[in-house]
Amino acid sequence: MLRWAENRCSLSQYNPAIVAEAKKCYEQFGSKIAAPLMVLGAREFEQRASLQGEKAFCNEIVKRFPMVVR
Repeated sequence: MLRWAENRCSLSQYNPAIVAEAKKCYEQFGSKIAAPLMVLGAREFEQRASLQGEKAFCNEIVKRFPMVVR
């Protein structure tokens, strides 16, 4: 969800340690498992943005995940 939000919310920074851990997990689980999970994250973003409004949901993401995104 946060990766999908990167472009939609104009996020400019990600915590490099979190990005490295996510990459490690993706490689460990492989694309057959990880890719569908990324699609689910994108869907969750779209649903929440549709309900709350994109700008409001983007603001919520920044507030809820300050250790990950800016």
